[in-house]
Amino acid sequence: MRGTPYCYYGDELGMTNIGFDTIEEYQDIAAINGYKKVVNQGGDIDAYLKDLKFSSRDNGRTPMQWDDSDKANFTSGKPWLPVNENYTEINVALEETDPNSVLNHFKALTKLRKEHDVLVYGGYKIIAKEHPTIYAYTRTLGNEKIAVLLNFSTDTATMSIPDNWNLGAEWINNLEPISVSNKQVELLPYQAVIITLK
Repeated sequence: MRGTPYCYYGDELGMTNIGFDTIEEYQDIAAINGYKKVVNQGGDIDAYLKDLKFSSRDNGRTPMQWDDSDKANFTSGKPWLPVNENYTEINVALEETDPNSVLNHFKALTKLRKEHDVLVYGGYKIIAKEHPTIYAYTRTLGNEKIAVLLNFSTDTATMSIPDNWNLGAEWINNLEPISVSNKQVELLPYQAVIITLK
């Protein structure tokens, strides 16, 4: 997409929300003040805490998960917030060695964007605008044209390929190569692909 891409540390690993169960585990003043407000107004405390598991800023403030050693090798002291318990499965050291990791996929996407001006400056055109689960668009710059196909669904989804599309090489794909038959492209659940158009 156009614009400046950004990520908050940990996004490039697929770090997950920590999911605190009690307000005492939070450090975020907005979460604590919100809790006090719910208590004072006689609100649903359980619903508020459940929402915090998803929305709290503290989810993005847990220590960076560098490796599977004590405290994820973030510090030898006591961190402000605890390390997420999944640090032994989600960490930099582990993902650097896995060619299919979130980290290596993130690096490949970053490299593609740096190498191809079409991904930065190319014109944008949405395709299959009304499709319920696939978000598809093209980027065009001079003679270079690419298609981005994203399936935001837990199910396999298909879409018709425009008549003027001749699919070329896949630049990146988070799953298996896409399946094309009778001018229909099939995307697996949550599949994302960038492919050249000839």
